[in-house]
Amino acid sequence: MSLETVITSSHKEIAGSRSKNRLTVQISYAIQLIMEFYSTDFLVMMDYIEDVSVIQDPINPSKIYLYQVKTKSSDKQYSLATVIKDEWFQKLYNNALKYQGYVASAAVVCNTDVVNSGSEVFPNRKTSLDEVSIQNNVKKIRSAIAKNQGLQEEEVQLSKYYFIRSTLSTKSHKEEVEYEFENFLLKQDPDLQVATAKSVYKLLYDQLDEKFNNEINEDCTDIEEIYSEKGINSQSIKDLIACGLAIQIPSLDKLLFEYSITAVSEKRKYVSQYTQIKMDMYSNISLFIEMKKNLLMYIEVINQEGVEDMLGIMSEVYEMACSSCVIPESYSEEYYLKLLIMILIYRYCYGGELQ
Repeated sequence: MSLETVITSSHKEIAGSRSKNRLTVQISYAIQLIMEFYSTDFLVMMDYIEDVSVIQDPINPSKIYLYQVKTKSSDKQYSLATVIKDEWFQKLYNNALKYQGYVASAAVVCNTDVVNSGSEVFPNRKTSLDEVSIQNNVKKIRSAIAKNQGLQEEEVQLSKYYFIRSTLSTKSHKEEVEYEFENFLLKQDPDLQVATAKSVYKLLYDQLDEKFNNEINEDCTDIEEIYSEKGINSQSIKDLIACGLAIQIPSLDKLLFEYSITAVSEKRKYVSQYTQIKMDMYSNISLFIEMKKNLLMYIEVINQEGVEDMLGIMSEVYEMACSSCVIPESYSEEYYLKLLIMILIYRYCYGGELQ
């Protein structure tokens, strides 16, 4: 049975939004996972298989990572007895069994330590339940899982199970991850503008929040619908980030200088459109992403045909855009479109291709 089939057939027992009384720390942790998996092809799912799940290579999925997120006031700790009584690992183990053969790892993520007789049970930020030094405590977890599953203890395999000590606080996790994400984006573009970083972060956070709250009909067996309603794939995330980086706006003075625009009447027209683009660029991110892709393709084509000066490229790309059907009517005003192309050419020249 394929992983897609397992996802569409087993969700009925675990689907359904848990948004009532929830903490949004799950969304913040999902953003941390996005940064961790960013170099791979993945899809992150919210509140569907687990609090957060990551599917590797979603077109032909072969691996899944499960994350059950727990939170508590930072000045308190969980006892091992509570962890066992509340069936943290028993529930995770039972859930992972549905995806047996596909589970790359299954983890309980918690923002506080777990203690037993005053000592930490899990010594590392990410501790494998197979680690030799903690087997006295893990034996209690293993025994609880065995009882829950009706198995002998030696039949309970925990090599893919982990406890992850989260760095996120219950009160400030959103701001903490925003700071991490801004630093992550700075690695993509050292000249990143703060406003751009905040806008990209808010868009991503809001999209994850929407996926978290979406509900799937319990009879749904369409994997694409499940992915669309509950998940965001890595290409969409990379497009969102790339669009933000590609369209973050250099100063108008710099643009006018680069394109040798000196006439007062032209400058006035560009000033008004510059303000409008700043307002529009995140009002419909998917539309801007599509326009940006097409315009960047035109820029590259014109440049490869031998046009080297920025003003020349802008004129050629503008003509191509006007004669095509890729620009919506609401974005086709001459100086608006020219300025948008100018921004993208500037980024193309000074920031490289942003795919």
